[in-house]
Amino acid sequence: MARQLAESLGAYPTGNLCNAHAAVIAMHARIKPLFPGARVAGPARTARITAGQNAAIHQAVHAAQPGEVLVVDGGASRAYGPFGDILASACLQRRIAGLVIDSTVRDSEEIEALGFPVFCLGRHPAATAKTEPGEVDITITCGGARVKPGDFVVGDADGVVVIPKRLAAAVAESVRAVAAREQSILAQIKAGQTTFEIFGLNKPR
Repeated sequence: MARQLAESLGAYPTGNLCNAHAAVIAMHARIKPLFPGARVAGPARTARITAGQNAAIHQAVHAAQPGEVLVVDGGASRAYGPFGDILASACLQRRIAGLVIDSTVRDSEEIEALGFPVFCLGRHPAATAKTEPGEVDITITCGGARVKPGDFVVGDADGVVVIPKRLAAAVAESVRAVAAREQSILAQIKAGQTTFEIFGLNKPR
């Protein structure tokens, strides 16, 4: 069920998902794809680390199920690289779908070469320690958005959105209508109408 939902939600742009339901929350624009073409969709496996630490990420990778997305509260730190090519390789081995982290990462060229989707604050080469356990499988804040374990996250070139687990099926259904409406609008534009007319802005109020 989770895999089918992830496929359904991931088939649409994040903008369409935001239009599909008011409960779909977009993360802060500081969370960006590490490389062009990165896309991710799946249920969240959450973790929280402090700046300069990454033990909780290793624990989350160990516990994650195939198709899950690691979502990490990194405290918006831009001073370390708590995730690199070793962890990306471990994620691929465990068929983890991708990473969303409110922090920077390192080994960016290697991660891109691996094709592992990462959404983050950018790049920083500084090493991290594993002396603090951090926390896993808890409700976190990432990019200003609240994320519970099992909530669905979808990321593309525009950013990352969070969809509450209990509403994921409803959003997957309603986003189809959003996409169909958009195609209808594009057809009307090609037929010569303006958006001013299509959205009824030319009518007296």
